[in-house]
Amino acid sequence: MRLLILSCNTGEGHNSAAKAIKEKFISRNSECDIKDALAFWSPEKSKLISKGHVFIYRKMPTLFGVGYRFEENHPPKNGDESFIYELVTKGCDSLSVFLEENSYDAVICTHVFSAMMVTELRRRRKLSLPCYFVATDYTCSPGVNQTSMDAYFIPHEKLIPEFAENGIQTSKLVPSGIPVRDAFYHKTEKKEARRTLSLPEDKKTVLLMCGSMGCGPIKSLAEELPEHLSPNATLIVICGSNVKLFKLLTKKQPPENCRIIGFTNKMPLYMDAADLILTKPGGLSTSEAAVKALPMLFINAVPGCETRNIEFFLNNGCADMRDSDIELCDAVCEYLENPDKLDSISKTMAEEFSGNATECIYKYVLKDVERAYGRL
Repeated sequence: MRLLILSCNTGEGHNSAAKAIKEKFISRNSECDIKDALAFWSPEKSKLISKGHVFIYRKMPTLFGVGYRFEENHPPKNGDESFIYELVTKGCDSLSVFLEENSYDAVICTHVFSAMMVTELRRRRKLSLPCYFVATDYTCSPGVNQTSMDAYFIPHEKLIPEFAENGIQTSKLVPSGIPVRDAFYHKTEKKEARRTLSLPEDKKTVLLMCGSMGCGPIKSLAEELPEHLSPNATLIVICGSNVKLFKLLTKKQPPENCRIIGFTNKMPLYMDAADLILTKPGGLSTSEAAVKALPMLFINAVPGCETRNIEFFLNNGCADMRDSDIELCDAVCEYLENPDKLDSISKTMAEEFSGNATECIYKYVLKDVERAYGRL
């Protein structure tokens, strides 16, 4: 089977999901390519949109939230197309040519923009391949109701009513979970993980991170939290791709109980080593922690789809949240002093997130493609 995954560079979560899916398909001897959907419109415009998204996300989160809520509250009327739909589908002609020149068996979209482009090609009768959408947040995001796909892989069965209310046929909804890399499904014993990472084996370990872009109040928390921690706890700060943040935090020597990490490919190991994680509630980071059954304390950094992620995890007993830095610091200390509370959250997460999303997606697509074309 030969698969095309269409993602977008508006946040690393969509690309991370695409890479996780590719990893699974490649391991099963399938061919798989990942492409930036917006680049078919214009590589320059794709870069501009990506940079603009990162800037607003980091510097003007309130504006981002306002825009998201507007899209939620003003869906297009039946038969109408939104401005965003009309904008992103300008790249359809180039995408159509690319698909004609390459023999793919199916298309998976990990961003609603790419799903809109695929939907438009189907309307024009220029695409007959099986096509699928993967939701990367715990909500039916604005624009999904403007797409027409063969199946929708959603984060959890409890979200089926929400997607159905937004016009998606329940027969097309597959509660697969959000795809994460296979490494997150492999468990390393806590002390071994700490030893491998050169962390104190006998101390409680707290992770602090704010997604791949390192946004939110991570700097102030990184400075305040070490002062509140007991002597038997260590704070690990993951800055992600935010090089500026890493330089700011390492400009002076961090406290002895704090370690500053830039970009790392060892997140599964850091999560295995941790007792608790403070994180921005992005769809991918929460899913990675959920697979690890690692208790989460949310930093409400960017309103919008992440507000929906917060609601989902809090409503299902899989996380906690505080509003201010000092409240977060106090909550961390409280949880570390009450391991039973951590264990309770961990057990709930293990029950709610017991499946393997990439395995589910692979099996579904393989069976569906075989049904469409006959045996591959």
